[in-house]
Amino acid sequence: MRNLYLLLVLIIGIVGCKSVKEAGTVELVTSTKGSVLSGQNKRKFDYFFYEGQRLKMNGDLNKAKNYFVECLKIDSLSATCYFELANIAIAAKNYKAAQDLLSNSVRLSPNNKWYQILLGDLYQQNKEIPKAIATYEKLVERFPDSDEFTYILAQLYQNNKQFQNAIDAYNKLQNSIGINEAISTEKEKIYLEMGKEGMALKEINRLIDENPYEPRYYGFLGDLYMYNKNYSKAEQSYNKILEVDAGNGMGFFSLANVKLQQADTISFFNYFGKALEDEDLALEVKFQQLLPLLMGKDFKEYNDTTVVIGLFNKLTDVHNDDARSYIYYANYLQNNNKKKAALVEYKKALSIDKSNPSVWQDMFFLEIDLAKFDDLYEDAREVLVIFPEVPLFNLFYAMGAMQKEEYQNAREKLLNGLKFVGENAALKGQFHAYLGDVEHSLGKPNEAFKHYENALKIDENNVVVLNNYSYYLSVENKELEKAEKMISRCIELESGNATYLDTYAWVLFKRGRFFEAKYIIERAMDNGGDSSEVIVEHYGDILFMNNKVNEAIVQWKKSLEMGNKSEVLKRKIELKEYVEE
Repeated sequence: MRNLYLLLVLIIGIVGCKSVKEAGTVELVTSTKGSVLSGQNKRKFDYFFYEGQRLKMNGDLNKAKNYFVECLKIDSLSATCYFELANIAIAAKNYKAAQDLLSNSVRLSPNNKWYQILLGDLYQQNKEIPKAIATYEKLVERFPDSDEFTYILAQLYQNNKQFQNAIDAYNKLQNSIGINEAISTEKEKIYLEMGKEGMALKEINRLIDENPYEPRYYGFLGDLYMYNKNYSKAEQSYNKILEVDAGNGMGFFSLANVKLQQADTISFFNYFGKALEDEDLALEVKFQQLLPLLMGKDFKEYNDTTVVIGLFNKLTDVHNDDARSYIYYANYLQNNNKKKAALVEYKKALSIDKSNPSVWQDMFFLEIDLAKFDDLYEDAREVLVIFPEVPLFNLFYAMGAMQKEEYQNAREKLLNGLKFVGENAALKGQFHAYLGDVEHSLGKPNEAFKHYENALKIDENNVVVLNNYSYYLSVENKELEKAEKMISRCIELESGNATYLDTYAWVLFKRGRFFEAKYIIERAMDNGGDSSEVIVEHYGDILFMNNKVNEAIVQWKKSLEMGNKSEVLKRKIELKEYVEE
């Protein structure tokens, strides 16, 4: 349906001007049947009508409606008043009432084409298509030279599956304005729905004859042949595109599609690559063509990572000043677990456009995955100049700062980011968790424990917090029973984690339950803890307390060889006994 409100602006403007111009004439003060109002009734009618117009212009439609109703009590045959009431009903989206009111306007003023146009649109709005068709048939009969009315009628026929009538109306338009893309393509659709592929081909060939240097029309023809699975004819048509426009990307994409149907992989990628090299073809169009290939749908045998990377290199070479090309490429690399390469492309994208927070976020997650904490620190510092109130970016900066042991900087950014978290409980919990770690590193264990408590109020099953809180309680030799309960819960949730098992063993160690601690620490060692210098040292401590001195010394020396620089560890080895931290 055409834009009802745009049409209303046009109609209101015309009728409004007419009403003012003819304020004292028969149009406003008599019925269409010619009954003239008395002088007193005329004055009352004029007052109510103009007051209604004033209120309508001021947006007070309900009061305006009342005044137009009063007008109809004086002259029930005023087509203009029904029209004004119809406009008010349309503004209230009461299209059925508007249709009924406007029907009166048309009945009382059958020669007013604006009333009929609006009524026809209301019939469409209310899904009364036969009535809309009848209305526009009358308009076309009255105004046979109006291409607009003929076009609307053709569309109504088409949408109502009166295909031959639609073809006849479109033919009339072509006789009036000549061969036209919009009309030809509509006729093509109709012929295809009628099962007349030959007529559809004929119509597109007529369009080509009129415009032999328009490459898109050869594409239309090729698409028709593809629809009929006539791949050789389709290929001929698509090659005509390249004769007219040698580097046309859509022509190459179309040829690639032919080769896809023919299972010619080499030719498919050859044409696809040439399409990507077209500098005039928009990046978003190219990516839409790439997307099915990336998703693997119907392209499984074509989704070779090496080949697709080659295609992306072509894309970024041509669109090297458009950040989106690198973003698309980075997303593909990340989805294929090529994290280092993806990180490079995200950085290229951000060198062009730093305004997309999602790209920053994706890059930060990769830097964390790849343990590039120096990069995380520097990049997060840069992004906070642009987006200082994004809580996650404050968190990323803090993570980088913690790795650099800049705990005060980390604390400042965590407290800053916490102000902007809002109602995101999970993120708030993460801030409290990191603040707990930072405060402990700053030698403020009581502050740390408050943050851990806040984090656990939000998520009582946060295994990282349960572990860290338990461990630091054991380090401080405080509330060891509580620490054991928390780390026991942590192990229930994640039983095979060497770090959590080590914490559990250490809490038991601190509680003097050395035999149980030995059993748990050996589970930690079996689950990868033997690669951690800290866990290996703890294993030595627990062995010593189980009277296995020689075995303990072996583990302490092993921890030292692994890079443990603890002075306390060196004293243990030297004295051959456990030394308290």
